[in-house]
Amino acid sequence: MTKKILVKYSAETADAPILSRVIRSTDATINIIHSDIGPNGGELLISIDAPGKKVEEVISLFRQQGVEVSEVKRTIKLDEDLCLQCGECISICQTGALHMLSDYSIALDEDKCTYCKACVPACPVRALKVVRE
Repeated sequence: MTKKILVKYSAETADAPILSRVIRSTDATINIIHSDIGPNGGELLISIDAPGKKVEEVISLFRQQGVEVSEVKRTIKLDEDLCLQCGECISICQTGALHMLSDYSIALDEDKCTYCKACVPACPVRALKVVRE
């Protein structure tokens, strides 16, 4: 099971090695998708690849360490019927989540998406949308 969560650090927790503690304690595979943390706090968008109970353990440990955790309830959706395969979204996507396949169609890799939403206004036909799950 892979689950994306947003971990928000306060100024008090920003300097603590919380992520490494959680990884060492749970042995879960955690991928940092996006990070924006400074001395005043910030957030991490992470992907946890582990069985369901292990994911809940990871979330619980983050909370015990004093950080706020929320599930990612949004996603970017590509409407393939509207898409013109122009590539505008690919040129703006810094993570490679949007890419061209060998048949020249556009594909979206949710695992690489950081939900920056830069691709949404770049699409001339509005084939990309942010949706709440």
